[in-house]
Amino acid sequence: QVQQRGTYYYIFIALIHGVVLAPCGRELLVAVIAIMNNPYSTRRGVGRTSSATKFLLILASIIGIWLVAISSYLRKNPEIESKFTSDILKEEQIIANKISKGKLRAKEFLHHKKDDISNIKLLHKKDDNHKNDESSNNNGRHKWELTASEDLALRTTGPDDTPIHIVFSTDCSPYQHWQSYALFLSALKIRQPGRITRIASGCTEEEELSIRKWHDDHIAILSSRFGLHLTPHFSSVKDESGKKVGDYEFFNKPFGLLHWMEHGEHMGVDPDTNQPFRHDTIIILLDPDQMLMRPITGTFQSSDTVFRGGPKDKGFNIDTERTYKDNESSFVVRHGRPLSQEFGFGNSWQQFAEVAGKESPATKVTPTEARRSYAVGPPYIATALDMHAIAQKWVEFVPLVHSLFPELMAEMYAFSIASAHLELPHQLVGSLMISDTNTDGGEGWKWIDALPADNICDFALNKMGNDMSHTTLPSVLHFCQRYGVGDKAFFAKKKIPNDFFSCESPLIEEPSMDIGSGKYLYRKPPFLDTIVKYSATQEKREAFVICSMTGFLNQAALFFKGKHCDGIKINVKKDISMHDLPE
Repeated sequence: QVQQRGTYYYIFIALIHGVVLAPCGRELLVAVIAIMNNPYSTRRGVGRTSSATKFLLILASIIGIWLVAISSYLRKNPEIESKFTSDILKEEQIIANKISKGKLRAKEFLHHKKDDISNIKLLHKKDDNHKNDESSNNNGRHKWELTASEDLALRTTGPDDTPIHIVFSTDCSPYQHWQSYALFLSALKIRQPGRITRIASGCTEEEELSIRKWHDDHIAILSSRFGLHLTPHFSSVKDESGKKVGDYEFFNKPFGLLHWMEHGEHMGVDPDTNQPFRHDTIIILLDPDQMLMRPITGTFQSSDTVFRGGPKDKGFNIDTERTYKDNESSFVVRHGRPLSQEFGFGNSWQQFAEVAGKESPATKVTPTEARRSYAVGPPYIATALDMHAIAQKWVEFVPLVHSLFPELMAEMYAFSIASAHLELPHQLVGSLMISDTNTDGGEGWKWIDALPADNICDFALNKMGNDMSHTTLPSVLHFCQRYGVGDKAFFAKKKIPNDFFSCESPLIEEPSMDIGSGKYLYRKPPFLDTIVKYSATQEKREAFVICSMTGFLNQAALFFKGKHCDGIKINVKKDISMHDLPE
């Protein structure tokens, strides 16, 4: 062909390709360098240059030119086109035969595995009082359970299909064992997207075997997205010589988080860059004593989110429909833009900020900014890139803070200091969580306060989660306090028996349906003669927590019994009186 066409013709063609490919190669090189130098480059385009786009456009043009040239050449050479078409038909026939054989094998597999598939369906047992409830679908599956396709669809539904991963830290005690099971079930019930992993720290060999077996038998079967990560013991308090002088269980949270991010399944850190391989993943850090009531993602809209901020010249936070920094009606968690629930400790963390160094940015934050951007608690939400950076500083600072302030809040203060040191201000939200019924602001009680008082307990006990199309709720109920209404209605997590999720354990006694209506403006604490008086608003909030937790835990216990107590006598009596149980 060179002899027929002439050497100069093909030299000309080669030069044309060189001219076109040179900028293509340049753009590719620029794009690669930009991505390597900018860890914040993501599929969402945050911080990414236009080089990659130019490269793709040029490459697409070259491919198009070649396709046109090949098509033209084939039309001018019928014998080659005929052979080309014949080869394609042969390949199609081979593929069709393989598909046919594959379908046959699939039918045989499903036939032999029919019994195995049916075994994962829930055989929900009920006593006579539960024959007419709606706990099961028409196909015998419990309404909380997921099909394989439903479970798969929930793997990545964050902003722009970004992966979501919820984690919570526990020890290996039976006390946090039942809380973990309840948290997984609350996520299952509300269809929380993304993966969820329990980080259990400091197990003995016997505890490790027990927890792994429990997880495999009772949790992993619920969803392929539910995981377990075991870590070493982290809660020891040591003096300057390294000698153990005490124990602080909340060390498990920062140290366990970092261990999981660097060694956990679906995580890991690049040793060359010290950054997570999956740095776009949105990490949501919860506490084990939190029940999910509404799904959490990385996107927040003012229609169902209470942002905290207000005028910048004020030294306090107020509810607002606009974000603090950007004055927007929505917020998406991205690199450099974490979001967390506001906690009421204000700027008290600043008194320990020098643990980060006297010249640390944490020491230069104003009191107003300390309240507006760093007075945070769980749920903590950030990308893996930011959360890993925070976790590294968190584990560095928390022992130092604890040495100065050996109290409950030490690990939360250390988180605030780590965020401020890295100059990662959080968008505060007041609607992610409810916990303290006596607070004036900063929690998501406004939606509970808006519910009718006359049937608040019936709604929370029996109807929450059934049809929520017209009801907005906070995402998390943090049941970390003691709640009571009147003489008998009561809930405290430390009173729940450790074997509550078992075939033999009874259910929790239900409170009177009229609590929260304004009839009982007081609480009588167990085993005390004192009376605590309430406003109507606080009584309603206390009733909501009591009825929500009683209803959900009883439903969860029935779910457990129906799934794991086949052929075993089960106890469905509501005999656990929370008020009268000893601590």
